Amino acid sequence: MDVSEKIPINLGLFGHIDSGKTAVAEVLSEIISTAGIDAHPQSKQRGITIDLGFTSFVLDEYLVTLVDAPGHADLLKISASSIEIIDLALVVIDINKGPQIQTGEHLVMIESLGVEDIIVILNKTDLYNGELDKVIEKTRNFFESTSFGRNIPIYAVSAKEKTGFEALKQGIYENIIGLDVERSNSDDIIVPIDHHFKVKGIGSVLTGTIVTGTVKVGNDLSILPINAKGRVKNIQIFHQNVESARAGNRVGLNMKDIDVKNIYRGCYATDNITAFDFCRIADVKVTKSSLFKPDTNFGTQLHITIGMATSIGKIYPYREESGKKIRNSVSGDQTEFKAFLWFNERVLMRKIRNKMLLSRLDLPPTTLRILGSAELVDILEKPPILYKYKTKVGSITNPNHSQGIVCTGLAQSIAGARKIVGRELEAPFTKIKDTFGTKGAVIVGAEKGKEDIHKNERVVMKELRSFQLKNI
Repeated sequence: MDVSEKIPINLGLFGHIDSGKTAVAEVLSEIISTAGIDAHPQSKQRGITIDLGFTSFVLDEYLVTLVDAPGHADLLKISASSIEIIDLALVVIDINKGPQIQTGEHLVMIESLGVEDIIVILNKTDLYNGELDKVIEKTRNFFESTSFGRNIPIYAVSAKEKTGFEALKQGIYENIIGLDVERSNSDDIIVPIDHHFKVKGIGSVLTGTIVTGTVKVGNDLSILPINAKGRVKNIQIFHQNVESARAGNRVGLNMKDIDVKNIYRGCYATDNITAFDFCRIADVKVTKSSLFKPDTNFGTQLHITIGMATSIGKIYPYREESGKKIRNSVSGDQTEFKAFLWFNERVLMRKIRNKMLLSRLDLPPTTLRILGSAELVDILEKPPILYKYKTKVGSITNPNHSQGIVCTGLAQSIAGARKIVGRELEAPFTKIKDTFGTKGAVIVGAEKGKEDIHKNERVVMKELRSFQLKNI
């Protein structure tokens, strides 16, 4: 079998800790990669998945790669790093416990970064004594409240007894056929690196899934952001040597002149360094999950996942009025807004087609911590200019003066009063019409039909002032 001739499809395995994701992967898998099932030493010591695992199996014309993501709440950043490379999500649920906190969190994460197709796997049927139809209906009711809807495909299996997997594989195949997966084989080579190691007698090996482009033996590639350069000596797709690999393939690249000691997850291999830029401040459009309830205030700290790397930064929401960007805070029910992201350190970012996952990992793991996603609008060279309203409050001292309604407190002197003539006021008042006297009092207008103006009534003026954004 020539794996390079197979159509690559990448499936992500998600779900709450102890739902049996890795056990499901073990039953499905035919080929285990170097970064395979619980390959990390601590996984064996702790009995949980703590890193991304990659395995594979063949379904007719497809080479299916399984990306096993950790389900533990503390390892959300690692799970998030897999989203960029998957085409379809397998959501594993313990049939005896039903959907749990990290099930919901993973669903929000999947949805936020644009993965539209999922398959639900109810695992551990060997321990279940209830009626299968009822638990499937209950599961559909849960998914009805999500964007995926109640008609998602559901399969019941026992990874321990290895039952139910023929139907599951057939279901996976039917869903893969229906996927609308677009691969950019002729674009720049972009490979987010997920693992790296040295093999005695062979040299440095980098592994990752090709996002765009086609890699060939002999290609010269740059490793960003460390600015290393090397030549591809050999390519493997799940232990099989190939001359080239295309977008969608998970590959091992044997590289000449590359020292793996300098590489980390979050680096990219590419043939075009101009496709990337370094960024401290980004202008973004945010799509917030409707399930994320906390307010997003000006300067809220976030964890921001870009590709395989997660960085810390702060978010500064704004709204636009008459071409001006106004400082803003976002309530829990608002789902789209604009914002600036200010990273604590420079991050590497693709200039186009760059989507980021925004998380609030400072919140308790018993709550949904995925705020949503952000799409890059622009990378800024310097802090932007924004505007904010400064509120001044005055009061009516004489509502019936022959010159008009007299207000004090909005200015402290005749010079200050002159400067604010013409300024808009909050209803029921309209604007400042003129000065009055020599001590800062002004004449204000009122809305038509507003006759009952009282002494000491509040008059509110909002003054728009510019400021340069600072990372508070």
